[in-house]
Order: sequence, then structure tokens, then C-alpha cells
Amino acid sequence: MPDDDLTPVQRSVLLILMAEAQEVANAHLTSTWKVELKKERRDDLAKRGLIKVRRERNRYHIELDERGWFWCSEQNGAEVPRGMGHGGAAAYAMLAGLQRSLGHLGKATVPELFARLGESPAVGATASTDVEAQVRKAYQALAAGPGSWIKLADIRSALGGLARSELDQVLVAMNRASDVSIVPESNQKALTDRDRAAAVQIGNQYKHLIAIGP
Repeated sequence: MPDDDLTPVQRSVLLILMAEAQEVANAHLTSTWKVELKKERRDDLAKRGLIKVRRERNRYHIELDERGWFWCSEQNGAEVPRGMGHGGAAAYAMLAGLQRSLGHLGKATVPELFARLGESPAVGATASTDVEAQVRKAYQALAAGPGSWIKLADIRSALGGLARSELDQVLVAMNRASDVSIVPESNQKALTDRDRAAAVQIGNQYKHLIAIGP
């Protein structure tokens, strides 16, 4: 199998990125999934064409590249690589079980399923552009400066006249923009009921903060 010399951490990162089905901050891997992807390993994955890396000031953001999605598809039913430990064995067992279930239903492969979960919902171009402009205007009014983290709860309050579903669709689409980052609150204990209610689901995760610019 190609790339059979990948380390357990690299394999774990690729599977996490498949499950996230979107670009994530490198620091998010450590804070949320307790996996530390160091520079050498990150650069190696990028060199192999398995991930795409984007730097924004001092933050690195990564996502699966096309070859990375193909690699993940090869893991369906594959033997557990050496060194993956009990957690790795459980991950591969879950992949195999989910693939069997999808096969019985005549549905997509596991990577295709996650990729579809990460797709932006379709919205009208004119309407979405108008709502995005309102989000950006509200952010500018609330933020101390470009790149500052603002709660989605505060954005929703500023745009109280918008339907939740409409705003959610635009936030999901905006998350793909190069100057926009929408992330979970790293300290989950700090979340209030208001924060949780205002979260937007992107992929399989609820997110609470937004930063735009510069």
C-alpha cells in the first residue's frame, strides 16, 4: 500500500481530517483531538500531496488534498497498521463497520459520506452575498480589529432579523473563504447556554467563534 511508512500520528491526522471534511487549524488537532502534528510531519504530508497547508499569520490550517481523500478510501477494510495502539485499532474497526453498513444500504463509501457532510448547502447567489455582507459588517462593528475572535452568539444577536437556517448556510459557505475562520471554543467548560444555542454545525462539529481578516 502506498505511504505505508506514515507514522501513527500522521495516519490519525488524515483520518481526523476525513471526519472533519473541511479545513481545520493545526492547533485544533491538539486542543480537540489531542494529536500533535509537528512541523516535520506536517511538511511531509504536504510533500506527499496528502494535505494542503495554508498559513494565516502565525496559524496553520490544513485539509485533505485529493490524494489524501484517496488514501483514506484505501483504509476501508485495511489491516490495522503496526504502532497504532488500541485507539487506532478502534478507529479502523469503526471505519470497517461503517463501510459495511453503507455497503448494505447501497450508499457511498466512508470518505464520500464525510465529504458530502462537509459540502456547503446550496443557497441563492444574490441572497447569500447579501447575508455575507451583513455578517462582515456586524463582525467589523463588534471586533477590536481584523482577525479578532468574536462569538457567533454576538453575530446572531446583531443580525436578529435573519432566519437561523439562512445565516447558518452562509456561515458554512464563508468558512471556506481564505480570510474567514470559524472554530469551536477550545475551553468547552466556558461555553454558556447562549453560546451552545448559537453554534453552527460545520461537518460533524459545532463551532462558536469567528475571525475575519485581515
